[in-house]
Amino acid sequence: MTDAIEIGYPVVRRDDLVIDDFYRDLQAKGPARVQLPFGEPCWLATSYEDVRTVYSDRRFGRELGAGRDTPRMTPESFADDPAIIANMDPPQHTRLRRLTLTAFSASQIRKLRGWVEDIVEELLSELEEAGAGADYVEVVAWNLPLRLLTGILGVKESDIPLFRGWVDTLMAIDQERSAKSEALVLLLEFIGALIAERRVKPTDDLLSIMVNARDNEDQLSEAELISLSLALFLAGFETTAAQLGSTVYVLTSQRRLWQELVDTPELLPAAIEEMWRWIPSFRFGMPNVRWAKEDVELSGGVVIRAGDPVLPEHQVANRDEAVFPRAWEIDFHRIEPSPHLSLAVGAHRCLGMHLAGLEIEVTLEALLRRFPTLELAVPADQVMWSPSTFLRSPLAVPLCW
Repeated sequence: MTDAIEIGYPVVRRDDLVIDDFYRDLQAKGPARVQLPFGEPCWLATSYEDVRTVYSDRRFGRELGAGRDTPRMTPESFADDPAIIANMDPPQHTRLRRLTLTAFSASQIRKLRGWVEDIVEELLSELEEAGAGADYVEVVAWNLPLRLLTGILGVKESDIPLFRGWVDTLMAIDQERSAKSEALVLLLEFIGALIAERRVKPTDDLLSIMVNARDNEDQLSEAELISLSLALFLAGFETTAAQLGSTVYVLTSQRRLWQELVDTPELLPAAIEEMWRWIPSFRFGMPNVRWAKEDVELSGGVVIRAGDPVLPEHQVANRDEAVFPRAWEIDFHRIEPSPHLSLAVGAHRCLGMHLAGLEIEVTLEALLRRFPTLELAVPADQVMWSPSTFLRSPLAVPLCW
């Protein structure tokens, strides 16, 4: 890579769901060289085809980043730990992912539907009891994935606040490294204890399935088992909570969208996919960088040299007009839409996508049935957004009905 840097990145920081027009213009120009606040320079991919290539083409990977000064938004990063499945490449990544596919398969997750429905109904009753102006984020969006994951992994109810505190610390972009390190150690010890409990008293939940792969089939090392469990904790909680919050914010701040689903509930599956596409869940600069294993040509004839890092901004790619007509609009009637990139593609496609999808689907079905007149209780521009996580997440979504 040349030393010349075109853009200090990101140009504009956003906490909300706005994607600046700057990115629309940048997308038309093809890959650009950028300098993030920390780490070495990298390429920025923003077109749909380029981002899809970076995610799915095996000429790009994560392992080359080990020991490098990874481009990043924060001074410190745990993103380069080679024991984390997200940082692995095939064949190691393929082996581990295959072992977890049974636990996270669509058929396995469907078995949880009744349980998810019970939790959602209970949380919505709490919302209703709180009355007009109740905060959907605090009552529902955070509690649903938290209760599911802690239930799946056998966390005692009394330990849930402690667990959430560790996860919040690890996910915050403004926490000191010492605090993150301490939280990580405590969480790993906590996971180790849960695994020990499963060995003594096996169950039929997802953690037991992974423990079985370690102990009875001798396919997972102890470190791999703990790493996979940690990934479930971290990836399955805050990302789902943020999407649950942002989805309801969008549907109620653009009230015609909510009414369309009330009038035509069969549109819900398409609407959920469109929300995944349109909502920019990550902050600019936060997706995991990939590294070129060999020279790769992207759009506009730009050649990414072997060893160069590339930042795939999938939230911008999801607005690519070349793939999604009227991409900056929300449309529940797209005909044979191209798959969005919000959950990645290829080897690193989100492992928990079926669980997250079930949570969102059940929540929206219940909201539409119980609160057809749902709307924001405050003007949309008064909704505050989290300034401290790597996600774009509303701090509160007050609702009335």
